[in-house]
Amino acid sequence: MVVTRSSKDSAVHLETLRQITVQMTVARDMAEVLDSITGALVTTAEVSLARIWLYRSGTECGTCRAHGWQQNATEAPIALHLAASAGLYSHVDGAHHRIDVGNQKVGEIAASQRSIWTDDVESDPRVPNKEWVRQEGLQSFAGYPLLFRDELVGVLGVFSRQRLTEHEFRSLEVFAAQAATAIKTAKLFSRVERLNTRLLVENSYLQEEIRTDRGFEEIIGRSAVIQQVLRTVRQAGPTDACVLLSGESGTGKELIARALHNLSPRRERTMIRVNCGAMPQALIESEFFGHERGAFTGAVVRRIGRFELADKSTLFLDEIGDLPLDAQVKLLRVLQEHEFERVGGARPIHVDVRLIAATNRDLVEEIAHHRFREDLFYRLNVLPIHVPPLRERREDIPLIVTHFLQHFQRKLSKTFKGIRQEDMDRLVAYSWPGNIRELQNVLERACILARGAVVEFAEALTDVHPGSASSVPPLQEAERTAIHKALQTTGWRIGGSKGAALLLDVNPSTLRSRMTQLGIRKPRI
Repeated sequence: MVVTRSSKDSAVHLETLRQITVQMTVARDMAEVLDSITGALVTTAEVSLARIWLYRSGTECGTCRAHGWQQNATEAPIALHLAASAGLYSHVDGAHHRIDVGNQKVGEIAASQRSIWTDDVESDPRVPNKEWVRQEGLQSFAGYPLLFRDELVGVLGVFSRQRLTEHEFRSLEVFAAQAATAIKTAKLFSRVERLNTRLLVENSYLQEEIRTDRGFEEIIGRSAVIQQVLRTVRQAGPTDACVLLSGESGTGKELIARALHNLSPRRERTMIRVNCGAMPQALIESEFFGHERGAFTGAVVRRIGRFELADKSTLFLDEIGDLPLDAQVKLLRVLQEHEFERVGGARPIHVDVRLIAATNRDLVEEIAHHRFREDLFYRLNVLPIHVPPLRERREDIPLIVTHFLQHFQRKLSKTFKGIRQEDMDRLVAYSWPGNIRELQNVLERACILARGAVVEFAEALTDVHPGSASSVPPLQEAERTAIHKALQTTGWRIGGSKGAALLLDVNPSTLRSRMTQLGIRKPRI
């Protein structure tokens, strides 16, 4: 006997399906979405079997991975994989789990991207298993391509013991379109969740790297002079007092500034750094205070200055001794009044900024020669901290060397066991006019050129004599010479088995980066 449904029952069932689709489009879990689609078709639309095949590779399919089937799909990795089943069968790992596009009725739906429908499956040649059809008493079959903006997501197939009307078939076609949207949304949510998780991990790692590379704990040393500096930092850090850091170039004044910032209540905001010696004089005011659109030629948009960026945070002015006198006047006003106007603007902007300044010059001498304002000096010099040169803390050199070797081991993906004692003695005895920066550069060069587990300094410390301030050639010149020689030997070939990178034992991308930094270019013929 042929069973049919009344139009009233069909309307109720289809309205219930519509409500279910609204709910499933906001679900984020793929398994939940698939189960809700097939379950709704069985319980609400009263179909006997509802199945969803997703269009994906074997490596993306959990069932294939669990059974090791993805290895069998290497030649045609993209296919239809059964992902959800409800009604007569709930398993998804049977004979019809994987269907190639174009094969069987499900594959034909995917290939043509058109729906098919029959209300007499026993007579329809597209349904080959007649014995199974008669055994289950099935009357109708409907199959729909799951399309999202012309992208094939999968195929939905349903069997029913009742004869589907054309109206029901068309209504289920609308449901299939909504199901495709729900599946695609869940897939995108899953991808976003993975990316967010990865981003959180990477952000946590980067934050840890920042703390490790620039934080308070990286001011390495046990000497009395550096410990005295750290005691002052611990006292000054939690305050809002201006700090003036003095010391030779390369002693780590920026690290001290970051330590002061990290110990302050402002640590949740980024410390803003300005190199006063690197700013063009004509743009200093705009860099400090920003400018309004149209304030001068080229000012096509409003720009926020460094002081405004540092509001509620710390502004670190490096090389403050290089600041021109007219800029010093404007800086003094901001320190006194805590407000300024953008270039081309008339509205005063109030800021709450803690200032830390650093210099390698003798500002008292600069004042005597009228190159630095005395009133600005006293405004900055509320809490002076002198950062000692490396030659005054030689006992810290082995600790610093060990730290940098570990750092370059990670950076260069090499394994180092250490250095020879005689090389360590030479490093300790050397006067290091460039201080920690010079030591870091020499160690990096030695690590790059190292061919074994023990880092040797034969090339990096050629003709070093204890206490000599000029016994080591400048690192950049020595590196430039070595790179030039290697490039000339290889005919300016960088990569490959006959390239300069292999001769220097460095990665080709590292060599290209160093060439750019050192200004090395292939000569024109």
